[in-house]
Amino acid sequence: MIDHRKFPVEVLREWVKGSRQKTFQLVADLTDDQMMGPKLEIVNPLIWEIGHTAYFQEYWVFRRNGEKSLIPNADKIYDSIHILHEDRWDLPLLSRNEIYQYLRDVRDKVLELLENKNHTEEDLYHIVYSIYHEDMHTEAFTYT
Repeated sequence: MIDHRKFPVEVLREWVKGSRQKTFQLVADLTDDQMMGPKLEIVNPLIWEIGHTAYFQEYWVFRRNGEKSLIPNADKIYDSIHILHEDRWDLPLLSRNEIYQYLRDVRDKVLELLENKNHTEEDLYHIVYSIYHEDMHTEAFTYT
């Protein structure tokens, strides 16, 4: 279990920004074709995977409390629990610009929550969880 209490809010803010910045840096010079990538059994479309990292953070930090997603049909596109790997290639994915905006919007909403200090211990736990999750995905980007 993550002991999120040992991380000051200032550190969490930097981690949220840094993790998202790393995601942007790793895909900045890729073409749209590279963002989709070859259809392989063991990888997701990269454009889907980066959208999934924003979805995961939004889901665990905000939507677990009943908030609506910032994008339409989020659960039908980015929920890795219910969407089979082979189906992810044929989903109506958001455009690159829309995904980037979603990534920024979710990041900014998390930063606002941390800044306003209206967060709970459970929020902090899920923020750390979502940072680790995104870092795991960015690590995977580098070897796929």
